[in-house]
Amino acid sequence: MTAHLSYYVDSIRDNLRLDPSEEREVIAELETHIEDRLRELREVGLSEEEAANRCVGLLGSAKVVARQIYEAH
Repeated sequence: MTAHLSYYVDSIRDNLRLDPSEEREVIAELETHIEDRLRELREVGLSEEEAANRCVGLLGSAKVVARQIYEAH
């Protein structure tokens, strides 16, 4: 995972208000989803940086993602 994506995931983590065990589970699932998407984007010819930027763009604001995750839990 690129530094940009790591920062993005950290921003989501910082905005989550879940208990630690739930948070670890959610972040692990999110990281898996991001890695899968990165692999798909690289397979169609995007560079690592382009794929990372596309992932962040597809997911949207870290605060909004964190709020949606919190609401789902």
